[in-house]
Parts: sequence; C-alpha cells; structure tokens
Amino acid sequence: MKNMTLDQCKTGQHCQLLRLKGNVDLKMRLVNLGFHTHSIIQLLMTRGQNFVINVDGSRFAIDKTYAKFIEVELLS
Repeated sequence: MKNMTLDQCKTGQHCQLLRLKGNVDLKMRLVNLGFHTHSIIQLLMTRGQNFVINVDGSRFAIDKTYAKFIEVELLS
C-alpha cells in the first residue's frame, strides 16, 4: 500500500506505523505515548491543527506538527 505521514491521512482511515522521524526527544515522546513500529493507528477526527487518533486501543490528540514525523502505511 501507500506510504505517507500521518498528517496526510483522512478521517476514518487505518494505517500501520512504519517509523518515527525527527530528533531523539521527539521520538521518545511518541514512544512513551504508545507509538511503536507496526502499531495500528486510526484517525478519528481533526480539530483545527489537532488530530484525534486511536493507537492500539488508546485514544488521544496530537498536534499536526507531530503527525508529520510519523511515517505510516495506509491499510484502509
């Protein structure tokens, strides 16, 4: 399927995390939030510059700038 960053996904799409980009501090913050290689991510909704997402059963919001550092593979 198609590889892209999370900020390019549309509401309702499911994708699988391929890799995290950015500096070590950003990567560690995302890992601590639950982003791991092969995690399944669903984009639930967008609110301005924020994305409400579901990562392996956990729901939270991240800023669009963080989403640009999350490389994913589109599943549906």
